[in-house]
Amino acid sequence: MKLHTESVVTHPIEKVWETMRDRLPELVPFLSGAESIQMAEREDLGPGKVRMLNHWQGNKNVAPKAVRPFLTKGLLRWKDHAVWEDSTHTVEWKFETFHFDKLFECSGHNRFETTGEGHTKITISGNLDIYPERMPGVPRFLAKKLKPKIEGFISNLVGSNLADLANGLQKFLDQ
Repeated sequence: MKLHTESVVTHPIEKVWETMRDRLPELVPFLSGAESIQMAEREDLGPGKVRMLNHWQGNKNVAPKAVRPFLTKGLLRWKDHAVWEDSTHTVEWKFETFHFDKLFECSGHNRFETTGEGHTKITISGNLDIYPERMPGVPRFLAKKLKPKIEGFISNLVGSNLADLANGLQKFLDQ
C-alpha cells in the first residue's frame, strides 16, 4: 500500500524542520493517534546529518471497536528510525514494531520545501505492507475475517499519524 500526503505549514522551513526533528515529543498533545513519543537515540552522522530513533505509543481509542479487544499496548508501540539530512531537507524513515517483528513493514521519506509564500510544504511518501494474520492472539480464521478491518486500522493509524503531523505541527507553532 502506498502512503502519500502533502501539507503546507504556514511557518518558515527552518522553524518547521527543526521543530519536527528536535521537538517531536512536544507535538503529542496535538496528535490524535499518539499517546506518547520518546526520543530514544540521537547520533550526529556528520555535518548536517542526524540519525534518530523515536518510540511511539499509539492510541487504542482510534481503532475500530471490532479490533480493540485484540490490541495491547505492545501492538500499538513502534520504533521510528529516521535519518535527517539538513542540506536537502529530507528524512528517510522506517517504522518497526517492538515485539511483533513481522506484523507490518513501513518505510518512506519526507521532503520539506519552501513555498512561494515562504511557508513550508511537507511531502510524506512511503510504503506500508500489513500482515494481520501474524497478529498474536487472533485465530487464523478470524484474522482472515478481520483482515480488512485490521488493515484499515493499521493503515489509518500510520497514514493519519503521518498526515496529522503537519496539522499538529501547525497548531504547535501557532501557539
